[in-house]
Amino acid sequence: MPDEFFRPQVREGVEYRELDDGAVVYDTSAERIHTLNLSAAYIWNCCDGEHNLSDIAAELNLQVHVAMDVAIRHVHDAVAYFQSEGLLRPQ
Repeated sequence: MPDEFFRPQVREGVEYRELDDGAVVYDTSAERIHTLNLSAAYIWNCCDGEHNLSDIAAELNLQVHVAMDVAIRHVHDAVAYFQSEGLLRPQ
């Protein structure tokens, strides 16, 4: 797993659609759909190459009102999933 200063960025060829209770990500090259809950969708939107993992966890803590230790775990888990599914640009 990348360190807290890693700045994840969504790769080309991935489509995103918001839903009332989260979002759907469609990987056009793999023809796979990924369903995200609200926290994962928030994290996804922060994967812009500008925010590092610590920044994303702090924002999740403030905006979604989850405890910081929980926010850190959610960010690391979500980014690890996005990486394992090939949804992010290689680091």
